[in-house]
Amino acid sequence: MNVGATRNAIGVVVAVLVFGGLAGCGGDTSETASVSISATASVSATEEQDAVLAQEARWLTAITAGDRDTIESILSPDFKHITSEGTLLGRDEEIASIVPVTFTMNATEQSVDIVGDTAVIHGVNTLTESGNVLARERFTDVFVKQNGTWMALSAQETAI
Repeated sequence: MNVGATRNAIGVVVAVLVFGGLAGCGGDTSETASVSISATASVSATEEQDAVLAQEARWLTAITAGDRDTIESILSPDFKHITSEGTLLGRDEEIASIVPVTFTMNATEQSVDIVGDTAVIHGVNTLTESGNVLARERFTDVFVKQNGTWMALSAQETAI
């Protein structure tokens, strides 16, 4: 893979990931979170935050593994992704760009805000390969709860 293609793949991957708890990816599980949920909510704020972060972790793991089927199950039909290079990708473009990668992603400094059926995660994602940092990006991911499942609606990264 040439440098331009690698940089594009990194941008795509970072934008998508960007999730916490990183099962199998050495992620930092010390997230901070704030939530606004109505008093009639049947699920606690912590449970909702955990559910969003679990979906984020599942997404990040699927990205690095090149698991398009799992990514398709996570991305909302209206998903949009703005890469750190400023490229806007729709859902189909995002899925088509997914290939297995050799680097790992470590999402840290994560915070989750939930208002109704919308959740926003902010954090920092560090991409490493063989102990070398390839990129660090601050990210924002937006999820919406559809039919009881948190679905990714939007992702955006900014290079640090």
